[in-house]
Amino acid sequence: MAKGRNLSILVAVFSLGALFLPGTFSAAIQSLANGFLQSFDRWTLLLPTACLAFCLAVLFLPHGKFVIGGPRAKPEFRRVTWVAMMFAAGMGAGLVFWGSAEPLIHMASPPPDLDIAPNSDEARWKALAITQFHWSLHAWAIYGVAAIAVGMALSGKGPLLPSRPFGGLPHWARRGIDITALVAVLFGLVASLGQGVFQVGAGLATISDGKIPEGIVAQIPFLLLLTTAYLVSAWLGLRRGIAILSNVNIALALALALYVFIVGPTGAIVSAFVDSALSYSANFAELSFRLRPEGEARDWTRAWSLTYFLWWVAWTPFVGVFLARISRGRSLREFVIAAVFVPSAMTLLWFAILGGAALAVQQTGRDLGISDFDTATLAAYVLLDELPLTTLMQGMTIALVTIFLITSADSGAYVLAMFTEETSSPSAGGRVFWGLVLAALTAAAILSEDGQSATRAMAVAGAIPLTFLLAAQGGVAGWRLFGPQSLASAITSSRERPDRAK
Repeated sequence: MAKGRNLSILVAVFSLGALFLPGTFSAAIQSLANGFLQSFDRWTLLLPTACLAFCLAVLFLPHGKFVIGGPRAKPEFRRVTWVAMMFAAGMGAGLVFWGSAEPLIHMASPPPDLDIAPNSDEARWKALAITQFHWSLHAWAIYGVAAIAVGMALSGKGPLLPSRPFGGLPHWARRGIDITALVAVLFGLVASLGQGVFQVGAGLATISDGKIPEGIVAQIPFLLLLTTAYLVSAWLGLRRGIAILSNVNIALALALALYVFIVGPTGAIVSAFVDSALSYSANFAELSFRLRPEGEARDWTRAWSLTYFLWWVAWTPFVGVFLARISRGRSLREFVIAAVFVPSAMTLLWFAILGGAALAVQQTGRDLGISDFDTATLAAYVLLDELPLTTLMQGMTIALVTIFLITSADSGAYVLAMFTEETSSPSAGGRVFWGLVLAALTAAAILSEDGQSATRAMAVAGAIPLTFLLAAQGGVAGWRLFGPQSLASAITSSRERPDRAK
């Protein structure tokens, strides 16, 4: 525990330094992120594809019957709550931020090497495929591998930590893994919290007709209110805090999606759903393996696809451990279906509704003004401006983003406290401490001149060592699952005792 306190003090000092020197902090982070993207771009592209192949193997090979927590473990949460908690923790406010924005941006500015006319039907087709590539199977497979690696070691004694799969290593080595993961979780969470704060700030300015100015005048007070809310949730604990808010999140998200589907361009949305599935399937192999030519096209890939994948990797210690924690009593096969394929289908539907509606409006000649990263914060609000009950639905969107941010920060503080205290049931004080650290670092990113660029760079920088840790976790889990002795045992067991699966 003394070592945990020393680490907490060190991180607190670092957070205060970042808060008081946001420009220096931002510049250093962006330099580190850009250097990694330049040198390890191919590695970053192929890692998520390997994670997806791993999850498919778990789904179809005999050892998918392995139960997280051991054969006697029982599920702790109802299936609906379980899936809701995974979805809220894994994607959160990013879906609301990018639901309308990303398809619009890719249609307005297709990848440079494709030589496609902006806002054309072909640009729309590619935009739908690229958006799904960034948000569905590959992203959730990254989380899936991290969770499976930790979950397979869940039946033993000891705290639930990213180093759990490496039980044979000395304690100092495992502690180094957990500290590395802790820093990555901090950076990844700050990136997402900062992005959400920017979106809420834009929403408040929109809904108030400019009476609430966009910028730090609104962003910092909102961050303080957000911090208070997620600290209260963190204090309440897993069942009274995160679980309840996750169900509220799903209800609000479904309400928003149904509203846009019913009162929006329903026919265009249905068309976008079909086209998204077809375009994603048709472009799947090329997107998964092809790294664009060096120059402007490669820079586009680094700024979009690779940054996204590193963002997901930065969240793996948090999401992976959290998913393993709430999936006790579920088989690996059930987990892969619920944690990779169900969220991917939900993501496909979400982007078809919000993205499809926005694309339909844009192609009718009404320019929504969303063309790059800086304008993305307004996308959901300008889409709703085209529909009835504008102010009410814009207010509900702000509420949805806010609750997503609360659940993400609450879950993150819980996991960070687990890492520090080396226990699966961290103290309320530890959860509150890490909630305050998250708030300080998010404020530093917001106050820096680079704003959203700084938040994106933080996610990339945090993910750098974790790309190699994720590969090692997958290797250890793969050997346990698919090694010669393990696979032979699973086949024999399935033949001799088929009733065990029931």
